[in-house]
Amino acid sequence: MLKSIRWSAWSLAVLVLLPVGLAAQGFIYTNNDTKPNSISAYYFGLDGSQSQVSGQPFATGGDGSGGGFYSSNRIIVVNNFLYASNSGSDTVSAYSIDPASGFLTPVFGSPFSTAAFNDSSQSGISLAATPDGKYLFAGSTGYDANFNPTPITIFSIDPTTGALTMTNKSTVPAGGPMSSMKVSPDGNYLLVVIPGSSEIAVFAIHGPGNLHEVHNSPYVLSSGAATSVDINCAGNLVFAGGTTGNIYAFNFSHGGLSPVAGSPYDTGKVSNRVVALSKDDNTLYSSNQSDNTVTAFTVDANGVLVLAGSVNAGGTTGIQPYPGGLAVSNDGTFLFSADLNSETSGYAGFSKFSLPTSSPIVFQSLTATVPATGFHSLAAYPAKACTPGP
Repeated sequence: MLKSIRWSAWSLAVLVLLPVGLAAQGFIYTNNDTKPNSISAYYFGLDGSQSQVSGQPFATGGDGSGGGFYSSNRIIVVNNFLYASNSGSDTVSAYSIDPASGFLTPVFGSPFSTAAFNDSSQSGISLAATPDGKYLFAGSTGYDANFNPTPITIFSIDPTTGALTMTNKSTVPAGGPMSSMKVSPDGNYLLVVIPGSSEIAVFAIHGPGNLHEVHNSPYVLSSGAATSVDINCAGNLVFAGGTTGNIYAFNFSHGGLSPVAGSPYDTGKVSNRVVALSKDDNTLYSSNQSDNTVTAFTVDANGVLVLAGSVNAGGTTGIQPYPGGLAVSNDGTFLFSADLNSETSGYAGFSKFSLPTSSPIVFQSLTATVPATGFHSLAAYPAKACTPGP
C-alpha cells in the first residue's frame, strides 16, 4: 500500500515551533469516559516519538458513564476544534486546539446540553460532523424531554469560536439506541448504526442541518449486527464492523445501501467492533475486542475485501488490551486504537501502529492513560479528511 507524506503549511508551522530534533506530526486525544470525565492528550512524531501534552488530562466539565458498548466516536476533531460527549451528564464538551502544542482551551459555554437523556448501559453518545464543519450531530441512546426515543441532537458550529447551538432534534427508527454515526464526504447523508435491531439507518441532511430518513431506510442486515461504520472518500462504498467477527461492505448511492459481492467478510476472529479506512481508502482496519487484535483488509475499486493480516494490539507484552475505537493519522502513517486495558494493573490506554508500505500494519507501542474505565474512543489531530484541512 503506497503511502506518501505531504508537508502542509500547518506541518511546517508546527515544525518551527517544536523543539529541534522532533519531527512534527500530530496529536491523539482520548475520551476517558470517567466520572468526572476527562481527555488525555499525546503528541506523536513521524519518527515514532511520543510525549504527553502539557496540562493533560483536560477536564470536560461533565461526567462519563464508564460503560456501554461499541461507540467508536464519542470524541471527534472538526477543523481546529475538539468535541467529546459526556454520556453520564448528557452533554458535549468543546475545545479549541492549539496546533503547535496540542493544548486544549474550553470553548465558552462548554459543555453544551444535548437536551436528551442517555442510557449509560447502552453505547454512549456518538458524534458526527458535516465535512464543512457547520453541523455536529450527537446521537443519544435514551430519550428526549418529550420521551421521544433515541434522538439525534443537531448543533450548528460557530466557525470562529467552535461554540454549539442546538437547532433541532430527530428521532431514529424504533429499532433502538445507536452505537456509531458517520456523515458522507459530500455532506448529504448521515449513516446511523443500530446494533440492537441489526439496522443501519440513512438520513438525508438538508436545510440548516435538518435530518430526513430516506426511502427504504433502515437497511436490515441478514445476519449479525453492525456496531460501527465508515465511508470512503468517493462516497460510494460503506463498511460496517459487526458483533460476530464479520465486516459488512455496501455500495452506497443516493442514500441507498446494497451489499458488495461476497459481503459479509469474515475477520477470522470471534467479534469485531470498529472499522476505519486508511487515508487512501485502499485498506480497511478492524478492531477485534475479544481477540485483542487489529485486522487489515485490502479494498478494491468495487469494495471487495481481501484479508491482509492481523496483529496483536498488545504486541508481545502479553497484555490483553481489548481494542475498540480506531483513528488514522492525517498523513496515513499511523493507526491508533482505544484500549480498555494497557497494563497488568488494568489501566486504560491506546495502541499505536505504523502503516509501512512493506506490510499492512505493524504494532509499535502500548500507552497507559487513565484508570480502568469504559474507554472506547479516541481522535487524531489533524483528522483524516477527504478534503484539505485547516
